[in-house]
Amino acid sequence: MVVFVLLITAILLMLIFIMVFIANKISRKLTHKRKQWWLIAHILFVIVYFSGICGQLMVLLSMSSFSEKEFIHAGLEFISYFDDYLTIPGAIGSLVTGIWIALRTNWGGLTTYYWIMAKWIGNIFAILLGSSITGNVVQNLFPKILSSDVEPLQNPLYLQSRQILFLGIGISLTILTFLVVISYVKPWGKRKLN
Repeated sequence: MVVFVLLITAILLMLIFIMVFIANKISRKLTHKRKQWWLIAHILFVIVYFSGICGQLMVLLSMSSFSEKEFIHAGLEFISYFDDYLTIPGAIGSLVTGIWIALRTNWGGLTTYYWIMAKWIGNIFAILLGSSITGNVVQNLFPKILSSDVEPLQNPLYLQSRQILFLGIGISLTILTFLVVISYVKPWGKRKLN
């Protein structure tokens, strides 16, 4: 698990480094029209990201009333699909488009404004949290739990894993909401650079 999180972190940081390198090689900033298209793409990726997290939460809430293994298994499949086809692409897409906008517009890069730093660091944290919690619980723990002879609602490991999943999704949703709010409000000013 730790190796997986470190691998994801390394990949994300390498992606950011490559984007910074490319942006530094391109001298001119985005035109107003291109900036608008990048903002539209960024907003669409954020919507996809939110949809994936909210979909996972809705399925998890409905799974709380299931007692049959087949229904619980189907719910886990849906959570996995939401993660694979909405949450992960939305998270990566919003990270890439947000960083590209920060690098190629008058915002001055990734470290000029505190709110921009908070956005990309918060997004990386949400990606790591989601991949470690959702990925570990859905891909590793639940299949083992459902393959046992104990009924899920009588299995303490199932109930604990479901609570961990609720907590992880709740934290991810809170982080995403915070990131959207600071995108609009831009609460912190420019860093004082020496």
